[in-house]
Amino acid sequence: MNRLIICFLAIFSYSLLSCDKFLDVEVPDKLVHDEYWQNREQVLASRNGMYATLHNNINIFQVWGDIRSSLYTPGPGSSFSNDYRQFMVHDIYPTNGLVRWASVYTGINWINSFIKNAPTALQNDQTFKESELQMFMGEAYALRALNYFYLIRAFKEVPIMEEPYESDAQIFNTAAHAEEEVLNFIEKDLEKALANTASDFENINDRFGRITKNAVRAIWADVKLWRNQYQESLELCESLEDYKSKLVDPQDWFSIFNPGNSSESIFEYQYLQTGFYSPIYGWFANFQPTSAGAKYLANSINIEIDGLELYPPQDLINWSADTIRLKNYAAFNMTPVNYSAGSGYEIYKMTGQTPYVPSYRPSGGRNMNYIFYRYREILFIEAEALAQLGRYAEAEERINLIRKHCDIPALTPGAMGTDVEFMRFLLMEREFELGFEGKEWFAAVRIARRPGMESVLLEKTAENNSLKIQYQVIKARLLNSESWFLPYHETEIENNKALIQKDYYKNK
Repeated sequence: MNRLIICFLAIFSYSLLSCDKFLDVEVPDKLVHDEYWQNREQVLASRNGMYATLHNNINIFQVWGDIRSSLYTPGPGSSFSNDYRQFMVHDIYPTNGLVRWASVYTGINWINSFIKNAPTALQNDQTFKESELQMFMGEAYALRALNYFYLIRAFKEVPIMEEPYESDAQIFNTAAHAEEEVLNFIEKDLEKALANTASDFENINDRFGRITKNAVRAIWADVKLWRNQYQESLELCESLEDYKSKLVDPQDWFSIFNPGNSSESIFEYQYLQTGFYSPIYGWFANFQPTSAGAKYLANSINIEIDGLELYPPQDLINWSADTIRLKNYAAFNMTPVNYSAGSGYEIYKMTGQTPYVPSYRPSGGRNMNYIFYRYREILFIEAEALAQLGRYAEAEERINLIRKHCDIPALTPGAMGTDVEFMRFLLMEREFELGFEGKEWFAAVRIARRPGMESVLLEKTAENNSLKIQYQVIKARLLNSESWFLPYHETEIENNKALIQKDYYKNK
């Protein structure tokens, strides 16, 4: 039995936990190939499997995209291992288990199998319509693009796998492709996805949990910003402007996270009560005795420095355990969590069920969705693109729209400055709104790669390190921009003879 089949069976075993049809998964591998892809129901089950593979990767997506930002400090939970610590001190080795990408390529392989084989069902099932198949195919292309977009932001150069692994006779020794080549591949997939995905769904779990045209536009705007194609990014953002009227009012801000699927949401992985168990509560819950301790806490050094710059002094008395909005309506007043290794603030938005009193999610209500895109991030993408085009007043308008919906005073014109100062300010605003949602390291790297912007990442990361590693040490580790991207895991190099370790990591 080849490795692909083992992976698929593992995913299938997870799916048995679910009795919701959205997560029913079957196994389209060579053991059943002659009997599979015969009808609509089998294609539908395999489509659901493509989404289910996201669940297996949410932890590493969070690690790759976020925990190297200055937002995090380790919690007292036993799940925080040395692998996580390497990320937070910016000293990552090719032996670190968190740089393994095998599960992401397993998900890509599932998608490749779907793209190759799903059309055959049309020949065998007259109830299966071409229009429905094309919609499913659009979802597949978008999910493949999303997976590759995580890979490219984490590693910069990665192999492109376009054909499914269906036989032990196949040999995939594939060198890493250049970043631009992978990004071109991603955009081709997004183009196909936009042409074929649905505009909306009636079922709420489908509306927010399946790829729609707006989800494709959100991913694509993000890709364009990564490529510094600012006008193209803005055009995609503008196609999402209907969400402006759907922004959650300040008093309802907490509903973005509990119960989730808010009116401003674009794409969330759906953690249904009968499906997979969401890891998010376990990452952030710290209260005793019903929790073993959080894996992550909020870095108090970062919060206090940023808060003093962003908010008037009189507002600081209302700092909240939420760490993001600094207001009582968003959560209850925060108190540091003290433990043997240090202290930090609990991230209440991920664990609470109400914004007004300290009330944690009950044991039967902890399946918080994982938010991939919500409209406030699109506003930040717009602001960043506008600033790069020198349109600073318009960029500040986007920030003020977010502030308005958080009941926070608007910025005075020009308050964010220009150039490096603006981007530094933008990152702080992003952290207070989007913090701990999985992308703030990616945002810092994207900005720092632009000419003259290196200090935006270097200074902030080195000054605010939660583990109190000396400023000079952190800065030295980050001076080479290759350190901003991850090494290839030693196992991946052993399994793929064409994959060569990056020069920066060869002697580690």
